[in-house]
Amino acid sequence: MKRWLAITFVAALLGGACHRETLDSFFYDPLPAPAGGYRLSTAVIPAYQTLTVTTPDGETLNGAFIPSSGRRADITVIYFHGQSNNLGTTWPRLEYLYPLGYNLAMVDPRGYGLSTGTPTEAGLHIDELAIRAAVVALPGVDATRIVDYGRSLGSGLAIDLAFTVAPAVLITESAFASIAAFVKDATYVDFPSSFVASSSWDNLAKVPSIPSPYLLFHGTADLYVDTKYSQELAAAHAPAGTTQLILVPGADHDNVPETMGLDVYRAAIQTFVETAIPAP
Repeated sequence: MKRWLAITFVAALLGGACHRETLDSFFYDPLPAPAGGYRLSTAVIPAYQTLTVTTPDGETLNGAFIPSSGRRADITVIYFHGQSNNLGTTWPRLEYLYPLGYNLAMVDPRGYGLSTGTPTEAGLHIDELAIRAAVVALPGVDATRIVDYGRSLGSGLAIDLAFTVAPAVLITESAFASIAAFVKDATYVDFPSSFVASSSWDNLAKVPSIPSPYLLFHGTADLYVDTKYSQELAAAHAPAGTTQLILVPGADHDNVPETMGLDVYRAAIQTFVETAIPAP
C-alpha cells in the first residue's frame, strides 16, 4: 500500500497535477449514497430515525440516530467513519456497537452519502460541531455522557471535536498522527505538507490538550496507516489523562473488530467506557 501511495503521489507531482485540491481529494475521497438511497438492514438494529443536520454555512447533512436497546441509554456514541465510506457502508460497524446498549449517532459529513457540499478541513470542523449540537438536542441525550468515536480519517474528526468540546470518552481506531506525517511516510519523500495538501489534521498536536479518557485501537498489520501513529498519540495523551492503547496482532486497516473477535472488541469498549461513565 505504501509503495502504491508513493507511485500515486510522485506520478501526480511529475505529471503537473500537484494542485492542493487534487491531493486533498485523495485523502477525503467522499463516497456518495447509492442510486435509489440506502437499504439498511434491520437484522441487528431494529429501528432508527433519520437525522438531518443543517450547518451554519448552509450544508445539509444526512445520517441516523439509533436509540439504545435499553441497557445504557444514558450514553451516546457519535461515530465518524473513514475515507471512502458513508452511512450505508458504515452500517455494519454500527451493528457491531449496538449490543452495547448505547445510543448511536452517525451523520455523513459534507460530500459523503446524501450530505451536500465538498469536504475541506474547515468545513468538516463546522460539521463536527453541528452534528454534536444536533445529537445533544435530541430528547433523552445527556450532553455530559457523549463518546466520540473516529475510525481512520474519522479519527481526525473525533479528535478535532474532542479538542473543541471534551467528550466523556474519546475512542479512535486506525488513527493517524497528522497529514504531514502520513504524506511523508507514504511517499518516502520529505515533501513539505503544504506542497501536497492544504489539510493538516494535526491530531498529535491536539491530544495533549484533551482531558477525556482515551481508548485507541490499531492493527499491527496496518499497511495504510502505520501502527506507530496510535502509539505516538497514546504517548502524547498519557500526561493529560487515562489512556489505553490496544494493539491488535494481525489486524489490518479495516478489520480490527473482526480480528479481535466482536465479543472481545465490545468488552474492551464496555469496560473502558463504563469505567469512565458509571451508571447513574
